[in-house]
Amino acid sequence: LLNAGALPNQDPINCLQIALRMGNYELTNLLLRHGANVNYFCRVNTTHFPSALQYALKDEVMLRMLMNYGYDVHRCFDCPQGNSSHSQYVTDGWTSTVIKDTMFCEVITLSWLKHLSGKVVRVMLDYVDRVNICWKLEAVLKEQELWPDINSILTNPRSLKHLCRLKIRECMGRLRLRCPVFMAFLPLPNCLKDYILYKEYDLYGQENFIGTY
Repeated sequence: LLNAGALPNQDPINCLQIALRMGNYELTNLLLRHGANVNYFCRVNTTHFPSALQYALKDEVMLRMLMNYGYDVHRCFDCPQGNSSHSQYVTDGWTSTVIKDTMFCEVITLSWLKHLSGKVVRVMLDYVDRVNICWKLEAVLKEQELWPDINSILTNPRSLKHLCRLKIRECMGRLRLRCPVFMAFLPLPNCLKDYILYKEYDLYGQENFIGTY
């Protein structure tokens, strides 16, 4: 169907969302290669960051697949509270009736998810330049084993090579990056193409599923 031109972003229930909830690597990768919008927003449990992330928090293979296909990581660090104290509220569940436009820091610091915060944020930092983390997220990250590594990245300049990769990806756009034909004709060495496409972090392509945590 996809090869015949089926559009993966037209259904009322997002096809990519279904594949992510199933945890199906092959189907998720297939949909992304055929133009599925990795930055879609779900109408239920609305979040400030694109909805796909909430189904990949426990799976590094899936998480990196989303990032490699152009997931908008910056939206996760876009917290209006910044270094000021966040409003405190208690909720028994994560439902649309109590959460509206929820920030990433509010989700990843929930009691049943905060143990994943260090691993998730560390993966995210491979796909951004300089970002600022808010007070609430920083407080939880300081309790995590990966905090020294995260803090080192946050407080030091990123490498020029990494910054160039981000700029090239930004100029190319998400649709060109996922198009094999376009990449094949791009007049660049294969090693540089692989670097632009984050091949070193493509755990699914490497069939490396050890990263699932």
